[in-house]
Amino acid sequence: MALTKKTGRILGFLFLLTVLAGATGTAFRGLGGAEANSTEFLEDIMLHMGQMKLAISLDILASAIGVGIALFLYSFIKEYDQRLANAYLAIFSISFTIIVVSNIIHVNLLSLSEEFAVTTAATTDHFTTLAKMLHEAYYWTHFLMLMLYSIGGSVLYYFLFRTKLVPVWLSIWGILASIVVFFGGALQLADIKVSGLLFVQNGIYVLTFIIWLLVKGFNPKYIKGLE
Repeated sequence: MALTKKTGRILGFLFLLTVLAGATGTAFRGLGGAEANSTEFLEDIMLHMGQMKLAISLDILASAIGVGIALFLYSFIKEYDQRLANAYLAIFSISFTIIVVSNIIHVNLLSLSEEFAVTTAATTDHFTTLAKMLHEAYYWTHFLMLMLYSIGGSVLYYFLFRTKLVPVWLSIWGILASIVVFFGGALQLADIKVSGLLFVQNGIYVLTFIIWLLVKGFNPKYIKGLE
């Protein structure tokens, strides 16, 4: 496929699919309720089993689309810089693997809640301890994925910055937003609680980025210089 103004619109549509699937999955995830080391936590998982299964499916779908985006862009980025193209594809491939692992952990939480539903009071502590461990493991992989996502985003925005396929201010904003997400995820992994605004700001940027691509596409003035 040749690089055209329409290519940018296709990219915007693919990002929109990722956001829709990912945001819906996040809304249905439901792991933030009761304390993870309480029996209420496992009971809540049991009550919301159906929506959590949907969240798992949508999360994997969103990440798979992310890999699809990397494959879609590979040949275009490769024309500019082979190493940059390889890095972008590798980052999102690794991110997809981590997403799968994190959702396997969530599936294990679902299975644990089912076992808990038929257990006796004598073994309650064992189940709550396992639940807390799985919950912490899920969020560890979640924030690791966010850090990888921010690195991958920075690679893309750097490519767009150098090629000027979108306005320079939009590329710079994307790089800065990704840096904030990276440090937010790193602080969370270090068990330092941070404001959710560090991640929300990136959502605002991504929506702006998508709207720009859908309306404007890539700047045709700079496409010929890449061909």
